[in-house]
Amino acid sequence: MLARNAAVVIARIVAMRGLGDAPGLVLEDCLASLAPQSLSWAPAVLRFLPRQVRAYYARTTANSESVVAPADVRRLIEARPEHRALIDASAPPGSEMALAALYADARHRPLFLLALWELLLENPRPVLSVVRRVLLGFPPSQMSACTAALVDYIAASIDTTDLSIVGPLLDSLMFTFRIVQHEHVVFSLVRGAHDLRGDKARLGLVRHVLLESVEFVARLGEWQRLDFQGRYWADDGQWRKQEEYLARFPEYFEYEAQLVAEGVAVDPPPALPLPIYYETAMVRLLPVLEYALGRLIEAEDRSLLCDVLDRLGILYRLHQVPLTTLMNTLFVFFDAPALHNSTVMRSLALSLLDMTQQSFTPEFTRFVTTGDDQWSVDAGYVCRMLARISRAITRHLGRPEKDALPESHYREIPNPILLVLTECVVELLTWWCLHQAPASEARLLARPETEAEFRAEEAARTRRAVAWPVSRLWLDIAMDPASHPPPSGATYIHSTGLLANVLPDELMAFPFVQHLTAIVLEEPVLKTISRSKRYFSFVEFALPATYAQRTHSPLFAATAVFNSYEQNRARQMVNRPNTYLTLLHSILHYGGIGTFNTLAEVIRGLVASGQLCSDIQLLYLCATVGPILYRLKDHEPLYVQILGDLVSAMAQVCPHIEALDINTSTDAVEQVMDFFCFVKDQFDPGRPAWRSIAPHISALPSLLRYQLQSIVDQ
Repeated sequence: MLARNAAVVIARIVAMRGLGDAPGLVLEDCLASLAPQSLSWAPAVLRFLPRQVRAYYARTTANSESVVAPADVRRLIEARPEHRALIDASAPPGSEMALAALYADARHRPLFLLALWELLLENPRPVLSVVRRVLLGFPPSQMSACTAALVDYIAASIDTTDLSIVGPLLDSLMFTFRIVQHEHVVFSLVRGAHDLRGDKARLGLVRHVLLESVEFVARLGEWQRLDFQGRYWADDGQWRKQEEYLARFPEYFEYEAQLVAEGVAVDPPPALPLPIYYETAMVRLLPVLEYALGRLIEAEDRSLLCDVLDRLGILYRLHQVPLTTLMNTLFVFFDAPALHNSTVMRSLALSLLDMTQQSFTPEFTRFVTTGDDQWSVDAGYVCRMLARISRAITRHLGRPEKDALPESHYREIPNPILLVLTECVVELLTWWCLHQAPASEARLLARPETEAEFRAEEAARTRRAVAWPVSRLWLDIAMDPASHPPPSGATYIHSTGLLANVLPDELMAFPFVQHLTAIVLEEPVLKTISRSKRYFSFVEFALPATYAQRTHSPLFAATAVFNSYEQNRARQMVNRPNTYLTLLHSILHYGGIGTFNTLAEVIRGLVASGQLCSDIQLLYLCATVGPILYRLKDHEPLYVQILGDLVSAMAQVCPHIEALDINTSTDAVEQVMDFFCFVKDQFDPGRPAWRSIAPHISALPSLLRYQLQSIVDQ
């Protein structure tokens, strides 16, 4: 149970934050340390895991978890007649001790609950004193694994028509006899080892244990009636409610529940009970419910998902970080077809959001409160959200919009910048899910199971993300300073770069980086050739009136492209290439290796297109990677690829520069050479890396080839 939770958390961290500069070996060691044996995951779960995590489990997992056949359990009962003591108080003496000795062996423990289940189908009244004595020999940490074996056994041996028999018997194990824990049963059903898509038996059991079980419904109803508060430390009636709830539904932890209820002596006696100040069955269910949420999304049963959220969503008031949980869930499953539905999204929002403590746009608030999703994102909406993020970054938020907020140290997210970003991400991912709704029905029928199908789905998602109107509108507004709300400035561009990296990369970061192709190939100022520059010559220096007779070329026309954005604003020299370069640097500053790979692919695509024709374009490409050189150095293959492509771009551009000869260069080419000198001096990837770039150098004109080769050979 803990291992699977840890694996899911690690996968979420990798998906949201990437691996940073840690090699893949660190991730594999971390995953391998979670359990003695590699965890088995169903294709429905692997579908939403990051590639690195998915690759590890695909390589280390042999087969799915096996299920014991009913015939094998019956043979065990027949071979060991002492099992009759579990339902027959008149069994031969010594049967109890024989059972305890048999199941003292860890290899046999998962079979005990299976044998008990088969016997209970014959006689639903067990001899609890014998059952208890055997179970006390089980380590508590192994009970979730034993429960999982029982649940798999039940699900494999029934069909949906048997739930009327199986349901009450399972309820008695969970609530009457307290032999298994309710939260363990829920976790076992949704733990991820089995594909829930179309599995009527497991989904039927999930519906029963969470929505139809009479005992559980009674406990949930009592919890709702008492109105337990999330901020229990501020509720004066918390202790009274706790006592009242436990008086009706007392807690037992050593399998003595029914014995105490019947007034039977408990032997051996239970340990001295400690007072319970906070925990109840509802509290223990909450982390399992959070885990189950992801598996139910993967199951693609919208009806069950909505019913669970509508009935049990109130439990999330106990959650420490409900808003963050909602953001994490939407981030991981933003492309799950089960979420591409307004009813599901509204149930999810109502379960996890506290609208009294969070501030959203009027459009989103109206959707959550009334279900009205008949509107489209326009420029005004984007500008309002952009202005809100910018105010948070510049610490100009003013007074909180909500008057009933608790003290700062009691809030889920006390940092105002992080709070605003989280709320904006929740909104934008909600609109993404609603925008995908028309195509979701067809995607529900497609159930990818192989790595090739996962990759194809990722490619299709990237294409849909490029066509997302919110992303395109946001880029247009960020690139147009005239549309920025006052006071305008670079803050709005940096806000876009920050938000692009908080959202899934496919939605903003990747499309914005890919826009580099359009900027380089379509902006007229980048297609110009910079002024020529003669190399120093002692012969010309000795001639009289050398400087007086020199003809001066026009000023460097593209200087404004490489100025700071704020300087251009002050001088009214704002231009699209400079604005985009500022935005790209902001995205790369907060970005990860995935964004760097996208940039490398764009540069390689530009070189392969053969459309580069000016030294300003070449210098612009060098300027894009300048701020991330220190991070690329730790990723040598990517670093070498980018440097090699830049040298190839230089070789492609040089034939278009007429002034380039043995005595003359250009301002931009000289700055590119300075760039390579800087790379060699400050971020030298090593001689082997430079050797791999050597073939690209050979394609340069002779003088540049000698200059660059001398830099490499230093």
